[in-house]
Amino acid sequence: MSSAAEEASLTVNLTNIVQSFRYWPRVFQLLWQTHKPYFLLILVINILRGASPVISLLLLQTLINSIGTSWDTGFQTVLWPFIWLTTFTAFNEALSLAQNFISKLFETLLSNRINMLIMEKSISLSLSDFENSQVQDALKRAQNEAGHRPYQILQQILSIVTASITLFSTAAMLISWKWWAAFLLILIPLTSFYSFLRIGQQEFMLQWNRAPKMRHTWYLSVLLTRDLSFKEIKLFQLGGYLLGKYHELLRQFLAEDKRMIKKRLGMGAIFQAIQQGVNAFMFLMVLWSAFKREILIGHVVSYTQAITLTLVSSQNLTQGILSLCQHNLFLQQLFAFLDLQSSDPAARRIGASEASRATNAPVIQSVEFRNVSFRYPGSSYPALRNVSFTLQRGETLAIVGRNGSGKTTLMKLLTQLYDSFEGEILINGVSIRDMDCEAFRRKVGVVFQDFVQYEMQVRQNIGFGNVAKMEDDAELWKAADRAGIAELVRSMPAGLATQLGRLFDEGQQLSGGQWQRIAIARAFMREAELYVLDEPSSMLDPETELQVFQAFRELVRDRLGIFISHRYSAIRYADHILMMDQGSVVEQGNHQQLMQQNGMYAELYMMQANAYLDADHERKARSAV
Repeated sequence: MSSAAEEASLTVNLTNIVQSFRYWPRVFQLLWQTHKPYFLLILVINILRGASPVISLLLLQTLINSIGTSWDTGFQTVLWPFIWLTTFTAFNEALSLAQNFISKLFETLLSNRINMLIMEKSISLSLSDFENSQVQDALKRAQNEAGHRPYQILQQILSIVTASITLFSTAAMLISWKWWAAFLLILIPLTSFYSFLRIGQQEFMLQWNRAPKMRHTWYLSVLLTRDLSFKEIKLFQLGGYLLGKYHELLRQFLAEDKRMIKKRLGMGAIFQAIQQGVNAFMFLMVLWSAFKREILIGHVVSYTQAITLTLVSSQNLTQGILSLCQHNLFLQQLFAFLDLQSSDPAARRIGASEASRATNAPVIQSVEFRNVSFRYPGSSYPALRNVSFTLQRGETLAIVGRNGSGKTTLMKLLTQLYDSFEGEILINGVSIRDMDCEAFRRKVGVVFQDFVQYEMQVRQNIGFGNVAKMEDDAELWKAADRAGIAELVRSMPAGLATQLGRLFDEGQQLSGGQWQRIAIARAFMREAELYVLDEPSSMLDPETELQVFQAFRELVRDRLGIFISHRYSAIRYADHILMMDQGSVVEQGNHQQLMQQNGMYAELYMMQANAYLDADHERKARSAV
């Protein structure tokens, strides 16, 4: 991202203006691929529209001059120029209507295509990319401009083409009268080019530097408008504070925008006054020529309009080039994001055939961590230190430890959400780095502790575990039954078609534990070879937790299962247990072996067991009273 930042700090010179057009081939490729017929029609219509003002002037000039000759030749001398002018005017209006219709459709298609490109790029990134604030800034800048910038560039290009055609044709009319008049009318707007270019660069840099704050306003907006944060904001009375923060950022944006508007308005007023003065002088020259009988009345009309058109076209051409330069600077942000190199291991295998994927992802027989160490990007503190263990097919592994001990980090490395680790992760004795990432992930079912609550139907919430079988009700019910959620789904108004959450109409909100079991059902739907459940019982009561773990053990009877939990009661039946502390494996074995060691595992297990016993004694004492 440093290179993009360097490009942003552009100095205003001819070289950089020319360089800013280097994205034009990609822009035209994008426009062409969006809709070829519409794009060609827009080009043809704009070329015709560029020539139409001069044709109208010539027809009007002919009509007015024919009035004088009609006194001797008859009214038909006026009639035919009138018919031609009326017909061309109607044709020009039809062109305008067609242009508006096609342009609106094309703008929508282009916006949709670019948003699709941004989302396609987003899903190709790795977790470490998404956790990078610079990548998030690049994404925000791309999203901010995606909906309108590319189409505005097309409009500016077409405006330049139209203005150029009009300018040169009207200038040719004036050159036949006074050559210096056309030169003067073209020169005046060009004098404002440099000044407005500087203002355009300042506006660009303002938007560039604003991206982090824009993400902040977006986050505040999400907090204030989403149901997930509503309860805390309401009870802790945070609404006023967060709204104040949001309003303060908007006030900063307004103050910055106001300064830029004043600059642009002041500069515009100066050059507008100059242009109006030149326009008035040129009108006076036309009237003087008519007074001296050097030109006819029809020429007076055409020349005065040609003066206005030349001045306006020259001004539009200058402003169009300025706007195009500014749009090109913004466009860099879109392509800077689309050109990001993903650190996701799956990105290295894009284009691989399905056959090669299948041969590169054999049945998972074993998982081995061999002296694995890892630091999160930007952190100097290791999250994992020389972790080693082996898991064979048909076994279950439970990982326990205090918060921050590295349990979840292990699973992120195993699922290749990060690949910048030291040591080796081996699948069937083969380095995971040498495997097809996407093919391997299809063999893994995961429930993360921060699982997603999809505001969709039950069918999607469970079926996302295996999209290919989402319409297979038998498979959905089997996964729901394994997760202990089948009876709840049957009791819902529309069963599998029930909308979940409160974001959309007729949505059914679930408790935290129910949402968690939906997520577990989603993992069970996977029919994977390796299952990873990361704190899947954090919102479940002990009885339901035990049921989930028993279903999990049954599910992985001939597969591999990894179960991460803070609770020790359910995991005691695991084949192998890792006790982690500060990123290291401090103890490992089965439950009986670890209890006999009388170490950290035994201490924490007894502490938790005693807490449950104390709570049970209290309940019995209250019921006895």
